[in-house]
Amino acid sequence: MDNKNLASVFIPVVALVIGVGSGFILGKSAQPEHRAQKSAMDEARSSRRVVHARSGGGASRNNEVRGTRVKSLAQAMELPGQNSRLRALMDYYEGLPVSEFQNEAKKLEDLPWNERIMVGNLLFARWGEKDPTAAMAYTQTMGFSGMFVRGTVMQSWAAKFPEEAAQYYTENPAEFRMSRMMGGRSRFGGSMAGTIATEWARQDQSAALAWAKSLEGQDQGAALKNVLSESAKEDPAKAAEILSTLTDSDSKKGAQNAVAYEWGKKDWAEAQAWIASLPSDEQASAMSQALRGLAKSDPSVAAEKVALIPDGSEKDRAMEGIARQWGKNDPESAATWLLKEGSESAQTESIGNVVSSWVRQDPASALSFVNNQPEGGVRDRAVSAYVRANQLGNISENLALAETIGDSRTRSRAIGMTVAGWMREDPEAAKDYLKSTKSLSESDKRRINRWIR
Repeated sequence: MDNKNLASVFIPVVALVIGVGSGFILGKSAQPEHRAQKSAMDEARSSRRVVHARSGGGASRNNEVRGTRVKSLAQAMELPGQNSRLRALMDYYEGLPVSEFQNEAKKLEDLPWNERIMVGNLLFARWGEKDPTAAMAYTQTMGFSGMFVRGTVMQSWAAKFPEEAAQYYTENPAEFRMSRMMGGRSRFGGSMAGTIATEWARQDQSAALAWAKSLEGQDQGAALKNVLSESAKEDPAKAAEILSTLTDSDSKKGAQNAVAYEWGKKDWAEAQAWIASLPSDEQASAMSQALRGLAKSDPSVAAEKVALIPDGSEKDRAMEGIARQWGKNDPESAATWLLKEGSESAQTESIGNVVSSWVRQDPASALSFVNNQPEGGVRDRAVSAYVRANQLGNISENLALAETIGDSRTRSRAIGMTVAGWMREDPEAAKDYLKSTKSLSESDKRRINRWIR
């Protein structure tokens, strides 16, 4: 697999593993910060030394990593550095005979849960390319964990043979019942039907569209949305023409918003003209998505245009998307705009992403902003985001700040993730704090204690 495929598998896997872990993100404390940074640097140096020795010292970084060949899963997991392990496994599975995939899958049971999910997605992505029916059959024997790799198999299958993947999906509904019960979602969000439609549309948009139209309910809506999204990336005007032929209003709305998003990203003026031609009750939703698309390239201009959307949920959603993008490069301006122009709902839902970006760029300035906010939901979200993003900061300061959160649930999570990181460095001090703090209920203390054991 190339770097793009690595990202498509690894990034959502990381998100899943973090989510499974009770909502807490593990971190390090402030005095342990130096040890954490030193450990990371030592690991990087060690990885470079190992690779350098194997490659002769003159290869590029990619070639160095590719030079790390392993002969087993166990050998790959012993390599220093997460990226080195993942790339070594990709190379290992790339050259593995199809007959060996089942044996490799059995080895996953010996791995810790987070490693099992990450390694499993690499393995099943390759198995899905080589022998998808066998891979799908094996996922049925895996119990709960099979649900997490089933979508990986289907995506790999659809990327090479979308018609076969689509036929399997529609002919074996029982295998996907759980994802349908979860609102049609496949792995890490999205829809299984939507995933197949995306891969098919990248190869044959007409065939993908015909299949999407043949589906029903949520599957149809997700598939049409993704097909039209792919079409709009190339030619939004053509995608809009296809939209005009759709009759099911429920399925059409998602597709229309997808076109608006891609068109806003590509050509704001043309997108705005098209949106003006839509029925009046559909314009706010489309405008919201178009501005989110525009924000990808120019968030400050998108912020100026948000007044075109009437007050309400669609405007709030547009502001959240704009603030997220703007905050990546200029969090101070994004926060100022958000607090001046946004409703309380928009501010509460959006401020966390802005503060998280701010902490990574200028933690002192971010802290000053957080401390200047009045009590309430916006401040609670800002504090929580600061503590999450500042897990390499000072433990005592993070805890003191987290204790000021008014909402008990938000406060418990912020304190819990900080204590979890502290446990790695000074478990006795962390336990003493947890026993003595007045900022948590006894039930919250018990829950955190169960999680960090």
